[in-house]
Amino acid sequence: MTGPSPEIDAYLAAAEEPARTRLVTLRDLIVREAPGATERIAYGMPTWHQGENLVHIAGFARHVGLYPGSEAIEVFAADLADIPTSKGAIQLLHDRPLPLDLVARIVRWRVQRARERTHRSKAPRPVADALRDPGPLAFEAELLRSDSSGAACFVLFPWPLRETFGRGNLVPVEARWDDSVTYRGSLAMMGGAQAMLLCRKDVLAQLGKAAGDTVHVVVQLDTSPREVEVPDALQRALDGHDEARAAWPTLSPSCRREYVDWIVEAKREATREARVAKAIGMIAERKRLKG
Repeated sequence: MTGPSPEIDAYLAAAEEPARTRLVTLRDLIVREAPGATERIAYGMPTWHQGENLVHIAGFARHVGLYPGSEAIEVFAADLADIPTSKGAIQLLHDRPLPLDLVARIVRWRVQRARERTHRSKAPRPVADALRDPGPLAFEAELLRSDSSGAACFVLFPWPLRETFGRGNLVPVEARWDDSVTYRGSLAMMGGAQAMLLCRKDVLAQLGKAAGDTVHVVVQLDTSPREVEVPDALQRALDGHDEARAAWPTLSPSCRREYVDWIVEAKREATREARVAKAIGMIAERKRLKG
């Protein structure tokens, strides 16, 4: 343990009651049960890391979220029978006492599993990642939000990417949310033990949901070409800027889509031109519009 994280201190200070008091209690418990872990913010949540992310916590209006990973929830399924859960997430409702003994056992188990994985010899990985299609994968997940996700949310994918798709990061998928909204995105590793899938702002609006809500997700491998139609104003600017024109095709489809949507959404011509000018400089530096 490197000492308390100022970022987590700030997160707890900003939380509203009763979530704040319950989060502080959970933090104290986790520090006690995982004394070798480092505190950090990951996925926008207080996180304890020891070779891998052991556990996250987060505060919401009706509950505190505990995120020890889907394997832990399977192992402790009998103990969690009366507690709302989804893949990788435990909802500790504010109107119930915190099950501190159970949380302590889960944290100790996560510490042991992390140690086992650290000492386990790793099999050689193939030179190239060959995608494989496991078919549709359905799961329930809690919508989460971080500073980097902006107005959007994200969910944690409950299965390991490499074992599931044959690739360890940036797996292209088609995602269907609550059996009503579909869009194409990617499963991405963002520094945590589980991959995340973005739920865009417009999708949230169509679903009528927000951070803390539970959503039903079905993902399927998407290998079809991903072309982004470039608006004329942006194309003209790219044609006139050698560095930006060279950088544009190297950006991910989702990154290019962010730029296109941002420019197209401008209602006034002056606003659109200003956004194009700003975008060209950022594209030349291969920066994302968001994050």
